[in-house]
Amino acid sequence: MADGYVMLTLGGVQEFIAASRRTADLWTASRLMSRLCQVAVAAVADGNGEPVLPAAADVPDGLPNRIFAVVPAGGARSLAEHVSAKVHAEWRGLRKVTFESPDDDTAASLDTFPVVRWVGWKAPAGGNGAAPGESDSEESDYEQGWRVVSAASQARKRARDFKLYVGHGVQPCSLCGRMEGAASDSPAIPDRLRFASGERLCPVCAVKRDPDVAEYLAGERAVFPSTASIATAPFRVRIVKALAGENVSGPLLDAVRRHRDAVHGVTSALRKAGAKPPGNLERPGALPALEAMTRPLGDVIAGWSRLEGSWCLVDTWQPESLLHESGLRLLAGDQRHAEVTRACSEGRNACEDLVKALARVSGPGRPPASYLALIVQDADDMGRALSHARMPAGRVMREWHGQVSKGLVAIAREQAEALEDEHGRAVYAGGDDLLGLVPAANALRAAGRCRELFVTGTQGLLTRPSVSTAVVFFHVSYPLQDALGRARDALKAAKQRKGKASLALVVLRRGGERAASVLPWRGRSGSDPATSLAGLVEGFCGGLSPRLLHDMYDERHGIAELAGSSLDYGAEVSRLVTRHSGPGSPLAQFVGRVREVEPSTDRLRASDVVAWVDALEIARFVAQEGR
Repeated sequence: MADGYVMLTLGGVQEFIAASRRTADLWTASRLMSRLCQVAVAAVADGNGEPVLPAAADVPDGLPNRIFAVVPAGGARSLAEHVSAKVHAEWRGLRKVTFESPDDDTAASLDTFPVVRWVGWKAPAGGNGAAPGESDSEESDYEQGWRVVSAASQARKRARDFKLYVGHGVQPCSLCGRMEGAASDSPAIPDRLRFASGERLCPVCAVKRDPDVAEYLAGERAVFPSTASIATAPFRVRIVKALAGENVSGPLLDAVRRHRDAVHGVTSALRKAGAKPPGNLERPGALPALEAMTRPLGDVIAGWSRLEGSWCLVDTWQPESLLHESGLRLLAGDQRHAEVTRACSEGRNACEDLVKALARVSGPGRPPASYLALIVQDADDMGRALSHARMPAGRVMREWHGQVSKGLVAIAREQAEALEDEHGRAVYAGGDDLLGLVPAANALRAAGRCRELFVTGTQGLLTRPSVSTAVVFFHVSYPLQDALGRARDALKAAKQRKGKASLALVVLRRGGERAASVLPWRGRSGSDPATSLAGLVEGFCGGLSPRLLHDMYDERHGIAELAGSSLDYGAEVSRLVTRHSGPGSPLAQFVGRVREVEPSTDRLRASDVVAWVDALEIARFVAQEGR
């Protein structure tokens, strides 16, 4: 009878993924860790063990970094050592793509990663009071094994073992800050790795930055969209839809062709000035839903849709910025500088012509958005949810865990598809956790959809399934690492709320944080905040004045006093909404949406009204900047 149990953990996964300055870093880090987890799960089966959570290694967009397995009696140590050896062998193969023959210092840095931790437990002879081989004994042993190794794994995390690393006093890595970094001109760094000005990378992060590693890991899905490509996706979708409506001809198609030619023109000018070749400008696979829309419309539109999204933003076409990013220093009188400047002028004009041409076809011209959103989702109390106490009646715990594992795989696939449908992408999707990037305009709908997929997908498998979610809106120029850090803090705030099951929202403008709010996923009258805020976004786009926020803030003390006196403060809120609604506006709907995002509290205070205004500010922001 299999009566040994082991829990294996790949340490530092979140830190490794979050140490990313570019979306490509983020994507490659996620795929790399997922590959190592896949190898670990496969190694459990190869080593005469049975992986239970997760039960399979063929999850495309993410695997949990914790693996629970059943092993033969006394086999926990040998299995764990076998898995660790397989994981480190896979890492050696991946790092060899970047560093074929590393020197001693580079090898020492690379050897610090990854960290594999494990704990094991052997059931006592004869089980817990029943004879060996009896089903109730096996079930009881499994239950105890799960409980013991889960608790031991949490304790094991507090004992941090690591390989010795000795530095030489140079500047640290710009991504992780944990080890010393090398500059782009270091002999150890391959030329194909792209560095920002002043950036340094340690060997481990250099592997993460290597495009050849990304291609090795993800194949045709190796291309991950930039923040600007995601932010500008709704603008490009509007253009594609308009082109489809006018039979792919006319001024809008001409504007698209001029814009595409301008992009090729400026990159050619930069290359002639001495910049590194940009590679293939048209990179398929970044935004599958957008590309699918363009396939019936011809090569010009399809090629344009695959261009880097930042070229749709007028601010991108600044000659000094482009020269600096290309590592070029040219004097203003230099002919090459003049050619880049001229190409940038043509590009800015092409961007403006795109907006004007679209306006002639589909109404008021709205330039492309420069904001996008991070979505982070995590199931609440998943460890407790998988305990025997939460197991649905009539289930066998071991079989139930296997069913949950399969259910999470299905949910992960559906969530990744849901983000792609919203013209975003999942960085990783494990079913019970999710990290993705979507356009600002689509973020509320995407967050609500991903939560719904988890809750409905685990019905009958988990008792009272719930998730907490963080949505962080940020500008394309905002540091990605900082946005990731703020998203983790927001998710923590959502989980600290009583009952968890909450949605945290944050707006990060270029100058800093503008608004933050935490709302329960089940709000007033059973509504969910994502739907309520999306309705308010529509309201601010069509009849509801943003001045409502200013007046509610000014009247916060009065509203709180009415609530404290058990008077109808809702009537005052309705008056303010009516005052700031245009003629013919659906007043009842506006009032209802505003009340749905009211803080859930026994006694409404002035500070609660400020939080209420913050929630409204998020909707106003999306209406203004999401486009």
